This record gives sequence, structure tokens and C-alpha cells, in this order.
Amino acid sequence: MKKMKLCYGILIGLMMFSSCSSDDDNGNSPNENQNGFEYNGTFYATQFAFVSDENIVDDTPSDISIILSSVNPFETDQSSGLNYVFFDFEAVNLDAGTITSFPDYRILENAELNFLDISGGNTILDDTENGLMATSSSVTINAVSNTNIDFNFSFTREDGEIIHGSYSGTYIDTSN
Repeated sequence: MKKMKLCYGILIGLMMFSSCSSDDDNGNSPNENQNGFEYNGTFYATQFAFVSDENIVDDTPSDISIILSSVNPFETDQSSGLNYVFFDFEAVNLDAGTITSFPDYRILENAELNFLDISGGNTILDDTENGLMATSSSVTINAVSNTNIDFNFSFTREDGEIIHGSYSGTYIDTSN
């Protein structure tokens, strides 16, 4: 089901693709001005962001998902070494504030992208895998507009490992 949501969101975004920006620094050194996440002392860059709202018709709450990726799937069909963050939450709109409940989430490093299908790699966090589930989570959206988003996130796994990161920049809205 998660693959269907992801493929649906990215496919819609592909139809609406306009432009996005990326960071030029792709190093593995933590940098608070860099988009990505840190896990186990290593920084993983994710310079592309995608947002999808499953209900843009009315004010009924629905899943809003945020995806971060080190590869723009609109610019390439295949890639290895993909860093990937996915989480969704129920809301009416994407607004500034703190969210602590996420029904779906997944973080991967060194995965494969093959025509919008993400597979393999090292699973760092996953809401369906024992030992890799989050015991606490928090996303703070500091600012959001029609084209830009600035947020920080933190997930604590069952084993106590903390995955934290941030993104500040342009995003592609795949809702339309």
C-alpha cells in the first residue's frame, strides 16, 4: 500500500513537474545548512522535497505526505545510492506547527530507484518492521508556502537510535 501511495504521489508530481532547487554540497559531513538526515553519526543528503495532499477538494482531513530524496525521479529513471525519507500525517492543510503522530514512515539509505520504484538499500526506520519502528517522533514545520518549506524532524527507534534531520528549500507539490 505504501508503494502505491508513493508511486501515485510521484506520478502525479511528474505530471505537474515544473522546477526545483538543490543543494550543491552533497558531502557526508553534518552541516546545519544542508538538507538531509543524520543517523549513527553519518549525514545523508536529501536535496529534493515532494509534498502530496490526498484531499485538495474540501476541508476533510486526509493524509499529507512529505518525501525527501537525494535523487529527483523526474530527472532520472534509474539510480543507486538513493537516500530517502517518507512520512505522512493526517491534516486538512500543510501548516506551520509540530506534528507527533505518523501512521506511515520509512527512511532508507543506499537504495535503488528504478522507474519510480524504490527498493533495496539499508532500512533505517520503517513503521512495519519490528526493531525499526519509532517509539517517538516529531516534525516541526517552521515555515511553509506554495513552493518552499522549512522543517526539522526527529524519530527515535525502538533500540534508542535517533534519526534527525531538516529540510529548507523548494518542494514539488504532487497533489494536483
